[in-house]
Amino acid sequence: MANSQTNFLPVISFFQLIKQQTFKLAFAALISVTSVTISTCTHASEVLRIRAIVNDDVISFYDLSQRVRLLIMTSAIPDSPDNRRRLAPQVLRTMIDEKLRLQEATRLNIRVPAGRVDQQISLLEKRNNLPSGGIPQLLDQANIGHSVLRDKVRGELAWQSIVRRRLLKQVNVSNEDIEDELRRLRSIQHLPKYKVSEIFLPVDSPDQEGQVLDVTRRLLGQLDQGAKFNLIAREFSQSSSAATGGNLGTVSKGQLDPKLEMALDAMEIGELAGPLRTLSGFYILKLHERSTPTTVKDGRVMAWVSQLLLPLKEEAKKAEIDSQENIAAQIRETATSCKHLHESVRALDTPKSGSLGKINIEELPSVISKAVRDLPANKVSPTVRVAEGLLLMMVCKWDKPKSSLPPKKEVRARLGDRQLNLLMQRYMRDLRRTAFIDLRG
Repeated sequence: MANSQTNFLPVISFFQLIKQQTFKLAFAALISVTSVTISTCTHASEVLRIRAIVNDDVISFYDLSQRVRLLIMTSAIPDSPDNRRRLAPQVLRTMIDEKLRLQEATRLNIRVPAGRVDQQISLLEKRNNLPSGGIPQLLDQANIGHSVLRDKVRGELAWQSIVRRRLLKQVNVSNEDIEDELRRLRSIQHLPKYKVSEIFLPVDSPDQEGQVLDVTRRLLGQLDQGAKFNLIAREFSQSSSAATGGNLGTVSKGQLDPKLEMALDAMEIGELAGPLRTLSGFYILKLHERSTPTTVKDGRVMAWVSQLLLPLKEEAKKAEIDSQENIAAQIRETATSCKHLHESVRALDTPKSGSLGKINIEELPSVISKAVRDLPANKVSPTVRVAEGLLLMMVCKWDKPKSSLPPKKEVRARLGDRQLNLLMQRYMRDLRRTAFIDLRG
């Protein structure tokens, strides 16, 4: 069994990155680029042909082609006509969002000076051990215009300024929120933990379902072909984790959407899963590590446990079984503590029910142990069919060794990220809904 302590990895928060006015762009792959076969002759018709109109701005086929080439260079995607064709729709979606953000920055009188863009490109060169002017030189070798990268950097900086001015002040994490989160983290420390990365694409309206699903599948295909997950996440993911290459750090079971957790449970280390549909959109996940539930050194898993048995005879009729199952469902919905469960025991006057005291979970019958092993404290288990009837279990308290929790500063940053992430998604959704967007073939 795994060691009992929970190691929370330091989280580089987008919430913090915004405050520090830092910016990262995945350019590492440029270092290893030796040659890119690109035609030096571009037809004038490609420059003039319109691919999309975003309010008053135009995206030409040439603009799109240049951005696709930049993405291929920076994401370790094999350069081929087929990959360029596959990438074009998702790159176009990103460029449209970029235009909307730049237009919003103009509306808010937010300007990004050329000097700021120069500074960010200089930082990219230093991070990648390139000499001054190294990035423009690589772009020249690949026949990619300098403005392609500069426009991308300018769009990112403009969006950061919008977030700082309009959204950051709406993030409010109270001390009570932090204490509540710490209590929740304590209650789930015995559950499986995952080190995972994500790519998230929102579905703003039902008519976008098919389009977003197609984009997600294309991204998954590129990842399967060897594209680097963190670089694709930075480019396309609409979650705040995009700022850290999609890295969510270490999360416990119970922190993510149940559909995502089901996928993680079935994944092998290093495996990808997706597209995964949730209420807000589509996800692609990558599992880096998985740790098993907390146990003590001798293999025991100790907890204070209560149970409620709804009696049924072996020859019980379907109507009797349905009646007891309805009662079990009501108890699962309403009982949020062992005190509530004990009140149900007294009200129903059921046999073989009540507190079992402190017990070793592993000594229970396997079907019961399985239902209880990953159960958060004060939550009713799924119904377990036993010879005597329907059994409901609840862990009143886990007896687990002391484990390290993240510092309050980190908890505050994580909660701030969640709030900011929702605000960013809502802001972009509103920009898209009110925009005039004309896509042309």
